[in-house]
Amino acid sequence: MKEHFKAHNKNNLDFIELNLLPFCLICFPIEKQSSRQFQDFWNWFLNEHSAETYTAYTIYYFDQAYFEDNFEERNNSINQLLYSATFEQQPPDFEYLNHQIHIWIAAHQSTKTFLETEEESYQTTPVFDLFSNPLQQNILIALQGIQTVLGQRNNTPLPLFRGDAQDPIEWLNDFERATTANQYNNEYKFQIVGGYLQDSSATWFSQETDTNVHQRIIRWMPANAGENNTSFTTWFENKFRTPILIFKWCMELERRTQDPGEIVTEYAKAIRKLIKHVDSGRNWTEEQKIHFFTKRLRTNLSYTFWPFLALKNNPTIDMAIELAQQIEDNQRIHLGSTLPVFASAPVMAPASQMAAVSFAAQTQDPNEQLIIDL
Repeated sequence: MKEHFKAHNKNNLDFIELNLLPFCLICFPIEKQSSRQFQDFWNWFLNEHSAETYTAYTIYYFDQAYFEDNFEERNNSINQLLYSATFEQQPPDFEYLNHQIHIWIAAHQSTKTFLETEEESYQTTPVFDLFSNPLQQNILIALQGIQTVLGQRNNTPLPLFRGDAQDPIEWLNDFERATTANQYNNEYKFQIVGGYLQDSSATWFSQETDTNVHQRIIRWMPANAGENNTSFTTWFENKFRTPILIFKWCMELERRTQDPGEIVTEYAKAIRKLIKHVDSGRNWTEEQKIHFFTKRLRTNLSYTFWPFLALKNNPTIDMAIELAQQIEDNQRIHLGSTLPVFASAPVMAPASQMAAVSFAAQTQDPNEQLIIDL
């Protein structure tokens, strides 16, 4: 930094030309009056986020961001704007500031139709005729837009996706949970998601949202089958849920065993996650899901579990998990907190083939009350 300002003092143009600093007022002097939009923005940014100085570079990239419709281009311009501002104290995380500026621009643009026409319409619009003509309808729409933006939160940080070996299904689930917690609707999710994609995934998103691409991505998720080819969630899974990852998840599901001391709830959570990864199209039957849940249950649970499940009509994976939890709880109550540890159970036949199992040997079992309940 010192070298930079020394070069200015010595008028070392060669050095300066190679080392321009966006926040340097000598490199980027303000030579013309900024727009009203920028003045409004800077007053807000200065008061809310302790901003101190700006340059012509700041003004230029604000205008680029404000009048840009493409989200990724706007996002890049906001980042450039942030690099050119100085602050009175250590600023918040730039990702947070970027998000706040997106919200400010959205809210300010929602009101600009009213603000730009209010003066000329004031004398000709009767008070009693409020919201009865197109101008007032625009005002109402703008107010609703502001209300929507103000209802959004930024309490839960959003995860980044870098591609490579990162789990795309897990990232998509985490992104959905965070945006739902922040009360973002699907339209807003699509507007911001490009800012959380990095490296190869960012390049892919830029290409697939280009206006010259046939069936480009234009929405967050499909409302019906006809929108699959233009939805982010569909294309994202198709792109990053690779055959190699699917094979890896299949092997994990095939080998997943209920570990000694692992409760049913945790084991079931892991099985559900792997099934969701492998069966992305939600095509598996309930019997298939139950098969993978039960095939490596601990033996002391499995031998008791199957006769009970056979009594249920059209069993589902939810029913199977709940039953296994009941059996585990009953065993813990009957035998105490320390249960004997057994190896995983052998693969059992589907429930439909177990209906004839005798219950004669179960009279001393702590779960016999379950039979009465069923």
